[in-house]
Amino acid sequence: METNYWQLGTWRRVPVSMHWTVLIAFAWLYLFFFDLLATAIASAAFFVLLVAHELGHVVVLRRRKIAVASIELFGIHGRTSHAWASATDEIRIAWGGVGAQMMVLLVALAIGYALEPVTIPIVWVIAGPILFVFTKLNIFLMLIALLPIGPFDGHSAWAVIPRLRNAIRRRRAPRAAAQFPERDLPPEKLRELEESSTKAAAELLEKLGKKAHGPKEDA
Repeated sequence: METNYWQLGTWRRVPVSMHWTVLIAFAWLYLFFFDLLATAIASAAFFVLLVAHELGHVVVLRRRKIAVASIELFGIHGRTSHAWASATDEIRIAWGGVGAQMMVLLVALAIGYALEPVTIPIVWVIAGPILFVFTKLNIFLMLIALLPIGPFDGHSAWAVIPRLRNAIRRRRAPRAAAQFPERDLPPEKLRELEESSTKAAAELLEKLGKKAHGPKEDA
């Protein structure tokens, strides 16, 4: 383990470590609250949020039966190292972290709504910083996680868009083939089909012309 990391322990035989940049969150959050107690509470909530994001990855990895090698926490993101995964599984793993944050967000919004009538100061001294981290800061971190740059999950997460586009095209292809089967014909067959269609149209027009100029009977 590098000197810039602290080993926090293991979770289900997976080593969990923290980079020193996580401590910067304390100074960063102090700029929001200018209060040591609120900053300490918010920092603890921030750490929980980082862990929740990585556990979201782990849950997907476990469900897909992919071995988890380690979990590392950094200043505004984390990294869950794992064994080889297919491109489809990489997309699922990437969205697993943001999905866990979304669940935290929904729970926090529900709790915040439930606490609105509460006027006891000590409740908001504790709940205020936690709800701030689990809602506003959580949304910010989700946007950061989905950036398609650097070490963030966006690299794999947004690969879902071309895959969905290709899936839609594959579904539409059989319908198009059924409506326009000639599209799948080779060029030679298409020319033969065009020639036979042109010949049939000419014969039909010739027959119609003969009928139009035929002898008329008087009443």
